[in-house]
Amino acid sequence: MTFRLKTIIGISIIQCIMLLILVFSSVKFISDSNEQRLIARANASVHMFSNAIKDPILNNQYDKVASLMDDFIALEKICYIRIFREDGSLIVEGGPKLHEVANPNSSILHNASDGTYDVILPIITNDKTLGKVEIGFGTHGENTFLSQAKSWIYAIASIELIFVIGLSFLLGNALTRNLHKLKKAVNTVASQGPGAQVDISSTGDLGDVAQAFNTMSLKLVQNYQDLQQARNEAEAANKSKSRFLASMSHEIRTPMNSVLGLLAILKETSLKPNQKELVNTATDSSELLLSIINDILDFSRMEANTFYLENHTFNIHKSLNSVLKTFHPQAQSKQLELSLVITDNVPTYVQGDAHRLRQILLNLIGNSLKFTDDGQVQILIDAKEHEGRIQLHCSVQNSGIGIQQEQLEYLFDEFTMADSSFSRTHEGSGLGLAICQRLVHMMDGTITVNSQYGLGSEFSFNIQLDKATTKEINHLLSNEKIEQQRDIEQQKTCVFSDANILVVEDNHANQIVIKNTLNYAGYSIDIAQNGKEAITKAINTQYDLIFMDISMPEMDGMTATKKIRSLSDAHKHMPIIALTAHALSGDKERFIEAGMTDYLSKPFNRSNLLECLAKYLFKESKQDTSFCQECDLCEFNESTEEPKNMDNELLLVDEQIIQQIITDTDASVMPELIRFYIIESKERVETISNAAKNKDLYALEFESHTLGSSALTLGNVALSTLAREIEIHCINQQFDDALEKAAHLPDLATLSLDALEQRNKQGFSK
Repeated sequence: MTFRLKTIIGISIIQCIMLLILVFSSVKFISDSNEQRLIARANASVHMFSNAIKDPILNNQYDKVASLMDDFIALEKICYIRIFREDGSLIVEGGPKLHEVANPNSSILHNASDGTYDVILPIITNDKTLGKVEIGFGTHGENTFLSQAKSWIYAIASIELIFVIGLSFLLGNALTRNLHKLKKAVNTVASQGPGAQVDISSTGDLGDVAQAFNTMSLKLVQNYQDLQQARNEAEAANKSKSRFLASMSHEIRTPMNSVLGLLAILKETSLKPNQKELVNTATDSSELLLSIINDILDFSRMEANTFYLENHTFNIHKSLNSVLKTFHPQAQSKQLELSLVITDNVPTYVQGDAHRLRQILLNLIGNSLKFTDDGQVQILIDAKEHEGRIQLHCSVQNSGIGIQQEQLEYLFDEFTMADSSFSRTHEGSGLGLAICQRLVHMMDGTITVNSQYGLGSEFSFNIQLDKATTKEINHLLSNEKIEQQRDIEQQKTCVFSDANILVVEDNHANQIVIKNTLNYAGYSIDIAQNGKEAITKAINTQYDLIFMDISMPEMDGMTATKKIRSLSDAHKHMPIIALTAHALSGDKERFIEAGMTDYLSKPFNRSNLLECLAKYLFKESKQDTSFCQECDLCEFNESTEEPKNMDNELLLVDEQIIQQIITDTDASVMPELIRFYIIESKERVETISNAAKNKDLYALEFESHTLGSSALTLGNVALSTLAREIEIHCINQQFDDALEKAAHLPDLATLSLDALEQRNKQGFSK
């Protein structure tokens, strides 16, 4: 309801109330006046008539009494007259309503039920009562007058009411006209922006308000223009920032890929002990730098609101165990106890962003190990159902150096470290905990820290995950079984060492890394400097696979991919793998949309590269290749029977596989490779034994799969076969069989690893 309408209605209501009071007061006054006149007239007439008939009654002249009565009835509006003797006997009566019964207590005017005002008066002379007279006075005339008076009053009141309403409308408009102009101007500012002016000539308060509004509107125009310019500049800066991030992501990761790749190749050559130490130090420093770069890129994406969470079904138990496995070597090197406790409340499958959950835990556990020199690091995982979702509670406890209370307040601020002095002993960017806090908040959770300086710290966080549906779980299990079966099948297949591979890369250092990495794996490659050269080579040579960089001079990788796809039907199905340092959100989707088959991010390691080749180049074992003819790998038994002839050293260590590794890489790398494999395998066998003891079947399946792959790579065929059997039993949910097989694993592992160590002592040569 508008203010104008409220004003009009308010004025009208007030006027109506006052008019009603006046009307009802007037009617009441007229009614009371008529009544008083009737009473006075009736009393006077009765006394006059009583005095007139005294003498005739006293002299018994009743005919004269009757005559006087008739004359009185003719003169007055009399309904009836009755004259009684002292003893109550009737002397005479007359009038048109003789049937009326006298009722002196009845209402006087319109409320009288018989329309008659009754008066009774005794006839007294010389203190002697001669009788009484009853007279009924008619009230019809008074009632008619009163009714007509009311009609006129109501008619006049109605006319006045209409006049009042009209006057109220005019008055309301006059009072609110300027307010309406002001309202219209405000709406104009709200819908079209500032600048509207109000034309009000009033000199009162409303005029002051209008002048203030006009001044404000003009100032807002200037401020709005300034804000619009600032917004445009901010948007331009944000776009520049995004372009800068994309460029820096590529420009920083490209040399990092070269550094890490060359260091990895250098590690596999014959080095002196001090040279190995230098290479290892350089590798650790490069990986630290890469971690800092990743943190800065993640934080920048969060600041630019281009960082999004994924939501998919995943096995949370596997993810947690995978995170813990990452830190086992670091914990062992510092002689720390690293443990993970998952309560029964934690479901196996949930929906959420598994990668970002891993990132939070990797950061918190990594910090705990970094700042703990003695004791333990324990991870506790619990869950409960809350409002239809899964609330996951994670706690990372350590017995490290702790954090001082004054440092806890700003611990989660960006670019902040608990120890920021020049004498600090631990490196970092100060972004890890800030990123963790933002990730936790994006997952509708909170993160807290409790610490006692010198005793240790506890980092706890709660996040919200969705429940996984049965359909999604079955789909995930189906995909896992397909992948596991593919891994098993790939153990029976071999990669063509004579495959035609094209690497499209403009950076010379990266060319050296990729070329040497693939050469060590037995591949020879062609190199193109840019997209145009890649198209020319693709026309002249039928390649089995192309690694394609994205940012290159003359023609970028996505354009080149589209043109190669259009060459022929064969080129439409050729694997083209994006091999690039681009790592911002949405890059992978853009590459796939451009026609690329898959995506491999720099810096990559050798295993990532070879896994990609195995995925897209592996052939059926019936193919006639030199590798397959020489390798018993394609003939190992997948049945659930026990491996036979365990004492046969050739089955414990397959010499053909050893020689093939030497052929693919170099003999100088074998001692170091075997040493690391034995250390890692002993840890993994212990983990498998603990998993079997605790009936942790998820960990048992995961660790058996990893041991089976690594054991087969180093020629421990019998150990690999048994590990694969345990894995297959877990996949098929034959848990009793899996536990029975796991009981034989430690003894066989001891024999296999001892045999490989003896083979290592014999030395290797090309």
